[in-house]
Amino acid sequence: MPQSLLLFSHVALSFKVTSKVTSKVTSRIAMVFCALMVLLSISACGSKDGDDELSKPVPLEKFEAKTKLKSQWSASIGPGQGKRYDRLALGFDSDSVYVANIKGQLSRYGLQGGLTWRQKLEPLSAGVGVGESLVLVATANGVVIALNSDDGSEQWRKDVRGEVLAAPQASRGIAIVQTYDGRLIGLSADSGEQLWVYTSDTPVLTLRGTATPVIENGIAYTGFATGKLVAIDITNGNLIWDKPVAIAKGQSEIDRIVDVDASPLVSSSRVYAASFNGYLFAFLKRDGRPLWRFDISSYREVAEGFKNIYAVNEKGRLFAIDAESGEQRWEQSALLNRQLSAPVVFGGFLVVADFDGYVHVMSQIDGTIIGRTKIDGSGVRAPMRVVDNLLYVYSNKGKLAAYTLENIVSK
Repeated sequence: MPQSLLLFSHVALSFKVTSKVTSKVTSRIAMVFCALMVLLSISACGSKDGDDELSKPVPLEKFEAKTKLKSQWSASIGPGQGKRYDRLALGFDSDSVYVANIKGQLSRYGLQGGLTWRQKLEPLSAGVGVGESLVLVATANGVVIALNSDDGSEQWRKDVRGEVLAAPQASRGIAIVQTYDGRLIGLSADSGEQLWVYTSDTPVLTLRGTATPVIENGIAYTGFATGKLVAIDITNGNLIWDKPVAIAKGQSEIDRIVDVDASPLVSSSRVYAASFNGYLFAFLKRDGRPLWRFDISSYREVAEGFKNIYAVNEKGRLFAIDAESGEQRWEQSALLNRQLSAPVVFGGFLVVADFDGYVHVMSQIDGTIIGRTKIDGSGVRAPMRVVDNLLYVYSNKGKLAAYTLENIVSK
């Protein structure tokens, strides 16, 4: 695959068109689409063997295994994520994991396995969010559904009149929903009544997806396709601060894509956020003051551990960046072009999954691969989660598996 086509093997691109779009803008969209098709055709016809080699997934190499992932339980969740680049995330509370598939099956399992309840809903595009004793999902038609977390009974539903691709979140009596057309909406957790809306502009061309808001102490932190990270008071929808993570530049629409599609990482005093065609930034949480930036193009969540921030770029390079200074500590390219998942810290190690369903365990010290297992052959788009010393992985084709990590004793 030529290098210029690499983006399209990793993510889906979409045009955002709202009811306010004029015929002039519609014509521009058509022109951009035609230009993209011409670009792809030229790239495909004029590619060199060297370019093809650069964009091929790197074959997995042998390594010295020092640890292994051991499956504790697994379950089949029907068709899983589907083929439209949806990312139905896992939801958790103190004793359960909630999982949904695109056909509308929503299930609750105990953290150690065992089905608690299951509900059949309409086809889904987003979920699962858990909070305020609710389980929150969104249908493919833009309807947010809230269910009782104890028994799965429906509590309310609200048509937000826009596609939802990130799991709704809830805290302090407010449910937060981010739509694909650039709106962040506050709903009553009791009734689903709309309380407020914050609106961000939407570029013509963008990645398919939105950031999942992170709520802490009554503040929602999230990113938008404009390349901005915002902090919003969830009680009234007022903007506390907003900061650019990337600025659109370049001549082509693709070059100007600056989506913040991944959830920010919120720590005790800082917020870390990455953007496509932009940077990884560290901001001061209280006022958004930028502390440092690292040049990277990413649409995946970042992780923190060993005084590092870990980030994967769109080509599959994994970076460890000093959390205090923003300086690079190491880079791992052994998984180049393998469409890596967001990294997660587990049992003192770093874990990523790839397009072929392999889950790789790495040293946090230097990125050396020291363990590997395969969940299935479909890949992992949904972020992996660590809860109660178990790593939960949800594959694209619908396998949910919980793993422990064990050291291998040398003989």
